Amino acid sequence: MKNYRIFVLRNLVLGMSIILIPLSSCKNTAKSPRESQVEIEDVRDQIGQDVSDFVYPLPASSEVTDMLNRIGIPYMLGTANSVENVNKYFTAKSKAYNIGVYGSDLSYASTYQMTQETMLYLEAITQLGNDLGISSIYNEDLLSGIEENINNKDTLVEIITATVYDTYDFLNKNGKGDLALLMVAGGWIEAMYLATNVSANVANNPEIVSIIYAQKASLEKLMEILIEREEEANIQELISNFAPVTKAYNKVENEKITAEQVSAILLSVDELRGKIIN
Repeated sequence: MKNYRIFVLRNLVLGMSIILIPLSSCKNTAKSPRESQVEIEDVRDQIGQDVSDFVYPLPASSEVTDMLNRIGIPYMLGTANSVENVNKYFTAKSKAYNIGVYGSDLSYASTYQMTQETMLYLEAITQLGNDLGISSIYNEDLLSGIEENINNKDTLVEIITATVYDTYDFLNKNGKGDLALLMVAGGWIEAMYLATNVSANVANNPEIVSIIYAQKASLEKLMEILIEREEEANIQELISNFAPVTKAYNKVENEKITAEQVSAILLSVDELRGKIIN
């Protein structure tokens, strides 16, 4: 793993992020998800250059899964991407997307302390990482660190989050910035899919709706980054595929999301996810 100072700084970002994002059950004086999102980004920006050359641009997927856990939503077996799909990702593009997807699934499993699922998703993401030449990250040290902390949720989530950050940094440093963004997009899509599919009555659960609304700011940030590199074929395709999701979110003006708007977001996310995992 990276040196201790880097690891501690990353953990600081993760810890502050989880604390800053409010749930709808907080007091009325709590800040809105958008305001808290800005604070999270400010903290990350302030220490970003000390963490790595290429700072992961969005909140970690573990923030979403942690919020689901905190509001009492149970772990839903079969919701995350099946590890059996790993062998059908042949192109660099599909591998990058699904490193992001499995990264969110790994965070999901580890947040809920699902030991077997955590190890299976680690194996899947390690396979894809090695296929893309990132064996320096997905190595025995990482495996040992996760095995040693398999029952220590907080440390486990921190290790996984740091690994995602390292992967993004590595891809950028090695001339694969487009793949790094595909990974980020895959992680966002899967985290959103989990948030919108862990309950049969998502639209009627104000706490889940609050989580969905909180992701609007990160979506806007993601689109800004993608547009900066829209001349690249993979990014052009991604922006086009994201169009239904951005259209659905653009109709949301405040935290009072209607059932119809939630449904539109859910359907657009489901469709987009299907394109990258199948």
